[in-house]
Amino acid sequence: MTSNDLSPLYQNVDKLKGIGPKKASYLKNLGIKIVLDAFYILPTRVIDRTQDIDFKTLEKGQVITTLVKIKKHRPPFNPRLPYVIECTKGSLIVNIIYFSMKGNFLRAKYPENKEFIISGKISFYKSNLSIAHPDYIEEVENEQNLRRLENIYPLTRGISLKDIKKIINAGKDFINNFDEWLNKKLISKYQFYSFEDSLKKIHFPDNLHEVDKKEVFRKRLAVDELVSNYFAIRYLKEKTKKKLKSLNLNYSKQAEIINLLPFQLTNKQKTAISDINKLNNSQYRETILLQGDVGSGKTIVALLSSIPFLNKNLQVAYMAPTEILAQQIYENVINFLSNQNMRAVLLTGSTKDKTDIYSKISKNKFNFIVGTHAIFQENLEFNNLSYVIIDEQHRFGVQQRLFLAEKGIDTNILLMSATPIPRTLALAQYGEIEQIIINERPAFQKPIITRVADTSKINDLAIYLKKNVNELNQAYWICPLVEASDNLQYKDVDSRYKSLKKAFGENVQMLHGKMKSQEKELIINQFKKGIITVLVATTVVEVGIDNKNANFIIIENAEKFGLSQLHQLRGRVGRGALQGYCFSIYGKDITDTSTERLQIFKDNIDGFKLAEKDLEIRGTGDILGYRQSGDSLFKFVNPSQDQDLIIDSLDYVKEIIANHKYENETFKKNIYKLLLFFKQQEAIKLLFS
Repeated sequence: MTSNDLSPLYQNVDKLKGIGPKKASYLKNLGIKIVLDAFYILPTRVIDRTQDIDFKTLEKGQVITTLVKIKKHRPPFNPRLPYVIECTKGSLIVNIIYFSMKGNFLRAKYPENKEFIISGKISFYKSNLSIAHPDYIEEVENEQNLRRLENIYPLTRGISLKDIKKIINAGKDFINNFDEWLNKKLISKYQFYSFEDSLKKIHFPDNLHEVDKKEVFRKRLAVDELVSNYFAIRYLKEKTKKKLKSLNLNYSKQAEIINLLPFQLTNKQKTAISDINKLNNSQYRETILLQGDVGSGKTIVALLSSIPFLNKNLQVAYMAPTEILAQQIYENVINFLSNQNMRAVLLTGSTKDKTDIYSKISKNKFNFIVGTHAIFQENLEFNNLSYVIIDEQHRFGVQQRLFLAEKGIDTNILLMSATPIPRTLALAQYGEIEQIIINERPAFQKPIITRVADTSKINDLAIYLKKNVNELNQAYWICPLVEASDNLQYKDVDSRYKSLKKAFGENVQMLHGKMKSQEKELIINQFKKGIITVLVATTVVEVGIDNKNANFIIIENAEKFGLSQLHQLRGRVGRGALQGYCFSIYGKDITDTSTERLQIFKDNIDGFKLAEKDLEIRGTGDILGYRQSGDSLFKFVNPSQDQDLIIDSLDYVKEIIANHKYENETFKKNIYKLLLFFKQQEAIKLLFS
């Protein structure tokens, strides 16, 4: 293997002089553990310290760097007043001002009649130019080091700008001798500088022209990050994910069952099934991301895609995020897939006789296992697990998904996203995954009508529901809380249920996550049968509950929910042939941001458009279901702005893999340092093994 030229960048920051273990613990909040991590952090702005005092352009708040001579110390008579160090610059008076600083320390540090270079923001104090708490006061011989452009970086508690610079400066000299790994076409299209120049100029700009080019440098680094990710994952797939033998799946039984369905599949559903079939029969262990808007019929597509596996006596596992959804999926499996080759079982936390079920699964007496986290149990052994379907994939971590897949041999995985992920974000995050999109709703479904109003309309809505709901035209009433809270001014299920019970009597019921599984199951079944006409619930109904007769949904305190969650809730209604209505009710303390979000929600029923808006508002981590301090999905990539970069980078890597360019020794040597810079050790081991 090529020698590790970047080993100094892999040094732990606590080993650097002036950092130590305590600061190293604070630096973790910024994602900095080794020197290299500091290079992933982009400066938020640049301070120009090259400007001296120029009365033609001078204004309050401007940063100046100038040579002054200490004339006199003026300590305050009242400790609440500032300590003033009077300085001269020719005939000009410049005051240095400090608050809450000891005079003895200042007099010793800045003796009278000595010259210093000072840099900081200009203000005015008693008609004189002043700099309060200068950023820098340096000896004259340090003028050249100070009179320059200075990057400002994000900070955290216990960490100063000086600490960040210390780390970056420690690694600066090791950013060299990077040869080009991009092709001329990409470089020419975006007018890119080299990787080395881009990284250095973004962290160490020499002039304002280079500062203005910051976005060009960032985009170059974004492409490098994407190429690194895509190459690592696709190369690993090429070398390690080939199946031991082809499955040779047969699709005749699948076609028979599709013809027996009590409804017609949309063209997009049929295309999705065909595409999944091809991938499942490929020479690779595939991971497929199935995306579709709410109500587009992802679940039936996923279930139908499992039939060829069952026909070969292979096992299928379906992972659902909640027991409610697992129960519903199990019912769908029985209703729609039932045939002589299918032996289904439901396995959740509340399932009894687990030992007996585990034994039957291990002997292949059950070949379609529907469940929740209970499927992850280590003592559950499959007989021949070949296909794993994971619903609402962002609720399960990568390690959980891999753990389940490893319970089989050559297992294919189908991930389903509950809400659409913006295409470019999905490509950026799931570049190694084959993506299939269903962007068509059944023709019989009407577009849902959305209304937004304040809490003054609550009584009117209750009267409206009283006139319109019946066993064939039901309603959800969603509240953010289960019980009333002194700290949160949001509506709770308990009190709303009690108030509606006065109007609807036994026809109203409540549902929330704190109830026992059997109780929840009973209420959902009564709701589906029309015994309950109004269901007051928390967001426990947000995903998966499918009642074709539910056509009204009231979302109380709608300002509390994000766009994707609001869209999921709206998707619970209008799933049959009747018109669906969504009423979003906001509280009195709504913010401007929430008002804008509800307007976007009202104006858009397309989940993919809403996902793009959500990405703009909330960022990548929240969209994909996680947000941790100092944790970012990407270092340099901005998915909402870098659509073209994402697509071009993926295409470039596909070309590298297809043409076996990775076998070229020069290319291997060049891309090695890129993989090292972005910590792709697994790909490096394989590439040089």
